[in-house]
Amino acid sequence: MENHFIKNISFENFKCFKKLEFDGFKRVNLIGGHNNVGKTSFMEGVDIAVCSDTIISLTYKLKEMIRNRQNSLNDDFEIDFFYNDFIYFNIIKNINNIKVKHVNNNNYIIEESFLEEFDDELKDSKKYSSYFLLSVNEKNEKIYLNYFIRSFRIIKEDLKYISNFVHTSKMGERDIAVLYGNLINLSKEDYLDKSLQIFDNNIVGFRQILKNRNEIVLKLKLKDIEKPILLSSFGEGINRYIAIICAIWASKDGYLFIDEIENGIHYTNYPKLWKLIFDISKEANCQIFAATHSKECIEAFNNENKNNEGLYLEFYRNQKTGLINIKDRDNEQLEYALLNNGEFRGE
Repeated sequence: MENHFIKNISFENFKCFKKLEFDGFKRVNLIGGHNNVGKTSFMEGVDIAVCSDTIISLTYKLKEMIRNRQNSLNDDFEIDFFYNDFIYFNIIKNINNIKVKHVNNNNYIIEESFLEEFDDELKDSKKYSSYFLLSVNEKNEKIYLNYFIRSFRIIKEDLKYISNFVHTSKMGERDIAVLYGNLINLSKEDYLDKSLQIFDNNIVGFRQILKNRNEIVLKLKLKDIEKPILLSSFGEGINRYIAIICAIWASKDGYLFIDEIENGIHYTNYPKLWKLIFDISKEANCQIFAATHSKECIEAFNNENKNNEGLYLEFYRNQKTGLINIKDRDNEQLEYALLNNGEFRGE
C-alpha cells in the first residue's frame, strides 16, 4: 500500500517553473495560491512524472496534456510546455528522470552536452527537421513532430500506473459513464449511492441506463418520485460530486488530479466532500492532488485532515526574482493562518 505514491519532485524549465523542488507529499495534497502561479501546470507535471515510465507512456501523457489544453492535437499545435525561451524540460520524480527537448534544425544547433546522453544514431540530427528528444531513465528516442501527432495509439489501461484528471469545467456524461464503469468492475456501485445520500438525503441512488448500443443515459433516483430523473436536470454541484467520487475509484492504486475542486459545490458541502475524499482515497490506495481558490474549501480540508494524511501546499511568486516557489503548511500552521487571517493562499 502507498508504495507507488510520489514523495518528491523537481522541475526544470517546465511551463512556468524555471526551477521548483519539493519533498514530502502525502496521500491527499491540496494546492492553493493566487491565479497564474502554476497550480494546474504543477499537477500536469506531476501527472507526467508518475505515469511516464517508458517513452511510449511519456509520449501518451504529452499528447494528452496538449489535447486538454488546446482542445485538439493537429499540425498547428503549439509547443507550450517549456519555460520562456528554453527548448527542454527536465522532471525528476523520486529516482526517475524524464527529459523532453525540442529540436528544430532550421534554426538551432544541438548542444553536445545534451546529446552525449543519446546514442550515435540520434546524434546524427542535422539532416532532420523538427523533432522531440525524449528520455526516460536514460532510455532515449527521437520522435519527429509529424509522427508525434499521428503516432501509435495506446489506451490508458496499458499504462503501468493509472491517473485521471478532473478539470475545471463540468464533466460530460460520457466521461462520467466511463469512470462509473470502473466502479461496476470493482463492485462499488453501492458506495456511490451511499456517498450521494450523504450529499443529499433525498437521493436514493445513481442509475446508468443503456438506451441503445451507442448511448448511455445517466439518472438519479429520488425519494417519493417513481421515475429516475436525468442527471442533466440537476446542477453542476452534483455532477462534480459524482465525477470526483467515480474518479477516485477509477484511479485505484494510482493518482487523481482535481483542478479547482470547489467548482459548482456549495461551501456547506465542502466538509462532506473532504471526508469522502480522505476515506475513499485510503480505501482505493489513490494519491490525490487538488487545487483550490476557496478559503472555505481550505478550512474544510484542514478540519477533515484529522490523521495528518493530507498536506497543504502554497504556491507564490517571489517578489524579487519573479520565480514561483512552493511551501507547505502542516495542520497546526494552516489552522493558525486561517484563524488569524494569515497568508495561506499566496496572499
